[in-house]
Amino acid sequence: MAEELSQVAALRFLELFPHRAEVSAVMAVPASRQGQRFRGFSLPQMMEDALRAQSGWPTLPSDIRRCYRSAAKSSKGMGGAERLARMHGDRLEAHPEAKGKGLLLVDDVVTTGATLNRCLTQARQQGFEPIYCFALAEHRPISSAEN
Repeated sequence: MAEELSQVAALRFLELFPHRAEVSAVMAVPASRQGQRFRGFSLPQMMEDALRAQSGWPTLPSDIRRCYRSAAKSSKGMGGAERLARMHGDRLEAHPEAKGKGLLLVDDVVTTGATLNRCLTQARQQGFEPIYCFALAEHRPISSAEN
């Protein structure tokens, strides 16, 4: 089902996305190793693969891509402050292949935005501009008034 979802989401995104010409590469936001082992797959990676196949956009070269690290453990159960505190503060060097090129970051769910924010910061440090983000969903807690 995840494969089908990624295909449908990629098609719909490409139909609606007005900045296709500005994107030079696409990259999935890295999933935690623990979460990926538990599920056995990465939905953001499946979404990246579908977008690349349908758009012709390349993936980032491995020497640029390896700078984007996932968290060592899952963020499940952590609050927003804990997630933000875990963000990597590493400063990346500008990369000549990134300067002035557009990047599309792909994620499945944005909960607090800490992981996506870390990737945005790293992409800016490397020189990507503009940077676009695509996520299937945003987590919003249900308040007791909505129940």
